[in-house]
Amino acid sequence: MSPGGGTASPPYDFSLWYLPEDEPAASRIAQRLRQEGFRGFTEHQDRVAGTSLILTALEAIEASRVAILLLSARSIGDPWCQRVCQWSLFCHIHQRGPRVVPVCLGVTREQVLPVLRHLVLLEYQNELFFQRLLNCLRSRPGRGAGRVPPQRDLRDPQGGAGSGPTV
Repeated sequence: MSPGGGTASPPYDFSLWYLPEDEPAASRIAQRLRQEGFRGFTEHQDRVAGTSLILTALEAIEASRVAILLLSARSIGDPWCQRVCQWSLFCHIHQRGPRVVPVCLGVTREQVLPVLRHLVLLEYQNELFFQRLLNCLRSRPGRGAGRVPPQRDLRDPQGGAGSGPTV
């Protein structure tokens, strides 16, 4: 069982996507998350020779609770990284797939791909980076902005006062 809990959880707590040039940061992140007990797929470390890159990426994204995207000056212009960002967002929005966490490696919000700017970005150089990333991985899906607010019972003229929310 993962540190986040749950019984029917995906095989991976996280998947980590990056360019080979960003390997030092990716390795530190993956190592820290594994030390904390999280299971993960790390793009350039866990790929298997002879398998389809596209199929492997899609399967790893779908099998993760959180997709971590390392965004550096080179990766934001890289077609493969852009595609992984799109797949991650598609799975998140259309399939209730992994939470998408963009991590800035020396880039500003303005440099980040427009499709990712609506998300809360983490800055790798920030002293609270690991604390925030760990909090994200420890939180359970269904909390916060993704929840549907309780509906009031339209048959009750007082709006359900005293009877509790109708779900």
